[in-house]
Amino acid sequence: MIKNILVGAAFVLMAGCAIRLGGPGPVEYRTVALNADSHVTPEEVAAWIRRTGANLVLLAADADSAWFDEVARRSELALSGPGRAGAVAFAFLAGKPVGDTTVALPLDGGGRVVVHDALYQIDENRFLDLLALRIDHQRQVVDAVRALLDYVATDVASTAAVVLAVDVPDGAVGDSVSALLNPAFLDARACLEDGDGAARSGPGPTGMRLFYGPEARMRCDEAERLAGADSPLVARLIVGR
Repeated sequence: MIKNILVGAAFVLMAGCAIRLGGPGPVEYRTVALNADSHVTPEEVAAWIRRTGANLVLLAADADSAWFDEVARRSELALSGPGRAGAVAFAFLAGKPVGDTTVALPLDGGGRVVVHDALYQIDENRFLDLLALRIDHQRQVVDAVRALLDYVATDVASTAAVVLAVDVPDGAVGDSVSALLNPAFLDARACLEDGDGAARSGPGPTGMRLFYGPEARMRCDEAERLAGADSPLVARLIVGR
């Protein structure tokens, strides 16, 4: 049903124009990133989201805006997107963003990579930025990661914590992305409990891969797979003071 998921953390939601979480203490987000098969209904995806307890979802699917609207409605989460990126569209389910956009970044070797980007306000001084993109093949990895990091450096607030989902065609591409992003962004697989060490050190899964950072602003306290070696992850990401 659901191809893959990336990890995350407890996301406290409030009504209004933005997510406002009073107080200076650490904030938790329970997050998943997932790629939904084309035949899966919005009802099934929303039911899965509710069962995980996730309230920050980075979602990819080959679906139209009505499909994403219905997932959001049934999940009782606000929708950012969808933004079309070739074979899939990306959307975020959380609180209402301060702003969002979908941009096409040119690659040095030709072509482009599409990024969906949304900014959420945690409190007066803290922000959370969500990003999602797809990398189609190994030849694109270096240029795509370079374009992404350039975009983050120029267009993402320097004070924001960042959660990033990368949709990949196979584990080898995902692992190459992970190696190139480190140490700017950390692979959430490293946050798996010790009992899942083989999955943490072995080839990565296909589908959505989750990253977070910078480490000075966000940490992962724990993550777990919902089932099987190639199944989604759910994790607790913590934004510090």
